[in-house]
Amino acid sequence: MKIAILNNAANYLYFNVNIAKYLEMFDNEVLFLNTDKFISKQLKKHNLKVEKYLKEVPSVDFYNENSELIRYFKRIYNLNSFDKLIQIKNKEYAACLEYFKTKDLDYVFILNGSFNVETDVCKTLGIKTFFFEHAYFPKAIQMDSKGVNSNASFAHLSFDELINFRYPETEFSVLKNFEFTEIRYNLAVRYLYRIFDSKYNSFFVKYINRKRNLSKATKRFKSFEHEVIDIGNNEKYILFPLQVNSDTQIILNSTFPSMYAAIDFILPKLKETGLKIIIKEHPMEVEPVDYSKYADNKQVFVVKKIDLDKFIENAEFIVNINSSVGMQAVAKHKKVLLLGEAFYKNSPLSVFYPEISGQNLLEAIQKIIIDKEKTDRYINHFKEHIFLKGHFYSPDVDFFERIRNRLI
Repeated sequence: MKIAILNNAANYLYFNVNIAKYLEMFDNEVLFLNTDKFISKQLKKHNLKVEKYLKEVPSVDFYNENSELIRYFKRIYNLNSFDKLIQIKNKEYAACLEYFKTKDLDYVFILNGSFNVETDVCKTLGIKTFFFEHAYFPKAIQMDSKGVNSNASFAHLSFDELINFRYPETEFSVLKNFEFTEIRYNLAVRYLYRIFDSKYNSFFVKYINRKRNLSKATKRFKSFEHEVIDIGNNEKYILFPLQVNSDTQIILNSTFPSMYAAIDFILPKLKETGLKIIIKEHPMEVEPVDYSKYADNKQVFVVKKIDLDKFIENAEFIVNINSSVGMQAVAKHKKVLLLGEAFYKNSPLSVFYPEISGQNLLEAIQKIIIDKEKTDRYINHFKEHIFLKGHFYSPDVDFFERIRNRLI
């Protein structure tokens, strides 16, 4: 088979180099598509094939301001207009389309999200893709031909349909003697290369600012002390862990432009329950936020750092839009009120707010019976049959074989 791998992130180099070499051991041809100069240099150093798209290709009018890819990049980089972004992405799409038309590819691997022009080109030409992303449990990944999270093949299945869902598989035959290739590179050099990369330098200042803000957020969160909240030992409360404002799932799989909008929408309904409400900021928020206006420190509390596992376990229910915290709460046998589209919307303990919006909220939540055995079956099915055991940053041969085994 001829397999193309698409990813420009240096932190995936170890995985990319070694999965390519592993797949080649089974007589597959593996190549990397249109990587930047830094990544190309690293790949070629390890005798891996890199192919580029032609630059001088007439542009096409494929994207517009309503396209998901455009909406995503405009929001994540906080761009003021669509025009330049649309122009750049239409040129990328045209070059990619021209290349793919001339190649006989069996599969294209797309790591870390689906926001690449290659995703749309593959759909146009009917080329099978596999999308990869970190899964919702430790040391596990998602691998699906349609997408990840709310776009995955299983995302809208009912409980019974999900329990019967299986990915097609080939023969499982691990190469135990496979030797991993070590990868070393200078991160400062990596960023220097990006200054001259047309895919990034058009929005380079925005990109650098986002990276800097993420670093600041990490340091800031580490400096916080765990907060004490005025809640009795046996007192039930509602926990609302916020997501990052520019989270892909917020941008494309919810009706909310920001977490402020989500709080404004649901907080009045939560107050009607009479329960105390804890709103928790996301530790990796890269945008300046201030949610203090929502706190009265009587019924509503806004916190930055708490023991999240402990607070999930003692909550009456969790409010979530569609993040991993909701799935983790279900795994702890906690009810979850979902405000946006999530692949675990049909879990035994999930309540999709648009479906009960006309009802008394607390009564609708209390109607849900906690069936621990059924919930455990649901969670274990993800761990055993849907997510793949393994990690991008510390892969082993069993992980690679699970990936190869799913290539049908």
